[in-house]
Amino acid sequence: MSKSTFKNLSPEKQERFLAEALKEFANNDFNSASITQIVKNLGIAKGSIYQYFGNKLELWLYLKQYSESVKLKYIESVKRDNYPDFWQYYRAMYERGIYFDLENPLCSRFLYRIGFKESGEVVKPYLHTWKKQANEMFVKLIDAEKKKGSFSKANSTEVMAHFMVTMSMSVAELLQTKYKLDFDKNIKIKKPLFAADGKKLMQAVDELIKLLEKALR
Repeated sequence: MSKSTFKNLSPEKQERFLAEALKEFANNDFNSASITQIVKNLGIAKGSIYQYFGNKLELWLYLKQYSESVKLKYIESVKRDNYPDFWQYYRAMYERGIYFDLENPLCSRFLYRIGFKESGEVVKPYLHTWKKQANEMFVKLIDAEKKKGSFSKANSTEVMAHFMVTMSMSVAELLQTKYKLDFDKNIKIKKPLFAADGKKLMQAVDELIKLLEKALR
């Protein structure tokens, strides 16, 4: 999705460009995000951005793919073989998600907007592709656990995966209702989504895990 001119930029220039673009799209919906503001902050000509990406949508899609790939690296760093129990492994993946947010706040805020705030018609077809990816990941995990005997083979893998993805998504809502964690406020003051509330997140995850374990074991 990016042109060779962007790939040929030095790592430092690429990083600066991505930071400014992520900041603009994380703080605004697709329609409101301003290419003019991005180039103004970078101090480059507006035409330069179209030498890197064909249009605004291509830039948005690149940022989405980039942010998802960064988060995936955190999740994939958790190895199942290091945990004797699946639910400990599942919990560890959530903890890595906290580190992703704290260490990559712009990517995290951008993905949160995509998942819960974005309404632009142009990007609607791309908003829930991550959910499909998560479902595919859980299908593989569940099949592997069934072979180990951790999960009942009587239940449909596809239904179990759907259940786990849906429950995992609900954690954000739980944090905002029960634990009064204000994601939008943290975004406005340019903090990571979870800020200093990682303990609250893990409390919610532990409650979720207890329910999932009873339902799926």
